[in-house]
Amino acid sequence: MKVCMQSLPVVKSRKLASILLLVAAPLCMAQSTVESESRSAQASVTDRQSSEQIANELEQMKARIEQLETQLKVKRTAEATAATSEGLDSTSTVLKSTALSVTGGGQSKDAKATPAEKQGPSEPFAYADWSWLNGTARTTTPIFDSKFFTPEIRFDSNFIQDFNHPRDNTIGGSTEVFRSNEFQLEQISFGGDFHWQNVRARVLTMGGMFAVTTPRNDASTARGQWDLRGAYRYFSEAYGGYHFNVNHGLNVDAGIFVSYIGLFSYYNFDNWAYQPSYVSSNTPWFFNGLRVQWFPTDKLKIEPWIINGWQSYARFGSKPGLGGQVMWRPKPWISIVSNNYGMGRDTLGNGFGNVNRTRLHTDNSVEIKYYDHPEKTLDKMAFSLTGDLGCEYGGGVSCHGNTSGGPKQSFVGWMGYNRFWFDKDQFGITVGYGAMNNPGRYLTLLPPINGADAVSGTPYFTANPGDPFKAWDTSLTFDWMPRQYITFRTEYGYRHANVPYFSGRGGITPPGGNTGTPSQPVPGWAPDLSHDEREMRYAILVKF
Repeated sequence: MKVCMQSLPVVKSRKLASILLLVAAPLCMAQSTVESESRSAQASVTDRQSSEQIANELEQMKARIEQLETQLKVKRTAEATAATSEGLDSTSTVLKSTALSVTGGGQSKDAKATPAEKQGPSEPFAYADWSWLNGTARTTTPIFDSKFFTPEIRFDSNFIQDFNHPRDNTIGGSTEVFRSNEFQLEQISFGGDFHWQNVRARVLTMGGMFAVTTPRNDASTARGQWDLRGAYRYFSEAYGGYHFNVNHGLNVDAGIFVSYIGLFSYYNFDNWAYQPSYVSSNTPWFFNGLRVQWFPTDKLKIEPWIINGWQSYARFGSKPGLGGQVMWRPKPWISIVSNNYGMGRDTLGNGFGNVNRTRLHTDNSVEIKYYDHPEKTLDKMAFSLTGDLGCEYGGGVSCHGNTSGGPKQSFVGWMGYNRFWFDKDQFGITVGYGAMNNPGRYLTLLPPINGADAVSGTPYFTANPGDPFKAWDTSLTFDWMPRQYITFRTEYGYRHANVPYFSGRGGITPPGGNTGTPSQPVPGWAPDLSHDEREMRYAILVKF
């Protein structure tokens, strides 16, 4: 308005100027109003255009986001399919590429592509769960683990009811049951595995009855000096070694390690039954020496041994024992094992083991899981079948008999077990059967008559060339396994031999306790030995 008034013409007459001002003022005011309204209209139009532009841009961004989400879903589906077929996890790659797409960016000029990390060989047998196997612990999750140490603790307590009711409560001819009608601590062990920068070691102590019953079957300690039974009796496993990154692994270990001959584990927690059949009971539980474990693939193990002998802390003679295992697990439902032993001279006598008597043995097992339906009440079934052949030759015996070499000295045995799991593996039932024929009795466990052991022998149960021994057994086992770390076991077992062998009602201990030397008869006394043995076995087994 001020500009409008300034544009009026200048007149000299005051009266005329007043009239002109009165006339022009309303006009200038109207012009100012029109100009203001025009500016407001222009601003409104501008605002409207900005809002429309923002709305359009938002719609475009929304459409872009929807497009990216669709692309992401497609990529995830494609990558998931590729991961299933190729075993690769591409989720991180998809997310990174999606983030770049959303931000509108890509790899900067200064950024460098990170090469894919090279995958190492897979762990041996890690492609499947093998906790169903007989002789393998069913614990799959350790209570505690670290980069340096994985602990292991075991407890095994039992009550054995022998229906022969031996008066001295002593059970013979077994490596798992020893005392009748008593609560006994079979095993207490603690230790574990050490591992650091490819260096490995394992220690597992041995307490309870195993600490005295296992060493008593080793006669090698009678040759030479030092108390090897005392030195080793409290260790079931103790070895150290190194892991080489060759193929799928190469381990070299030296010390005391468990034997695989006979399929069953040294530790009852790992087994389908408490008292295994003769093929397992009468073959080694441990070896002392050097082993090499080579895994050319993740489904095959080749393991040679150089050991002191057949379950022996020391050597019996001039030659060590050689042996090895081949284990093949081509599918998650089958395991095939072959153990072989030879060259060892494992008979005490004739100059402390210098007798020219060589032992051969082959042990072969197959385990098959033929039914697996975890959604059903009967959720799993599997069986194991084991067959053994062996003999000794030289030193007055032969593998075939009826030759100039002497009487037949051999071992033939087999055993089979069928296992059923129920209610998500909380319950198990096992039916087992086995038999053996061992002329010469060189693998037949010596009953501890009057305190006899593998060194002393006994006149009441000889092991001369040609002495016959045939036996068979059967068992029925029920397990309740509420947790993977504990088993409540009930088992009925029957064993029979063709010669008196098992403890009878009179027992195998002289009145008043062991008398004289075990290798000599006790005047006026004889052990009560029976052809048959019937037992109920109850046990609580714990492993952490």
